[in-house]
Amino acid sequence: MQLDKFCQSCHMPKNADMFKAGTEKDGSLNGDYCSNCYDSGEFSMSDTIKTAKDMQEMVKQRLKKQGIGKVKRWFYTIGIPRLGRWKK
Repeated sequence: MQLDKFCQSCHMPKNADMFKAGTEKDGSLNGDYCSNCYDSGEFSMSDTIKTAKDMQEMVKQRLKKQGIGKVKRWFYTIGIPRLGRWKK
C-alpha cells in the first residue's frame, strides 16, 4: 500500500471523487492531504481534531454511519497515528 495515495491526516484515498487533494493558500494543490482535511493552507476541523486519536474517532464514526463493521473500522484507522500529520 503506497501512502502517497492516501491522505496523511485521515487516511482516506485521495483519488476518491469526494476527496480531491487539499490546497495551499495560493490555490496550488497539496499532495499530502485531502480537501476534507486541508484547505487554503490550513487544516480543517482544527478546533475539534487536535490529535491522531481525535482523528481516529472521527473517521470511525463516519465509517459507522456508512455501515462499515467494527473490525473494518479498526483496521482502517489503526494506522492513522503513523501518518505524516501525526508523526510530527
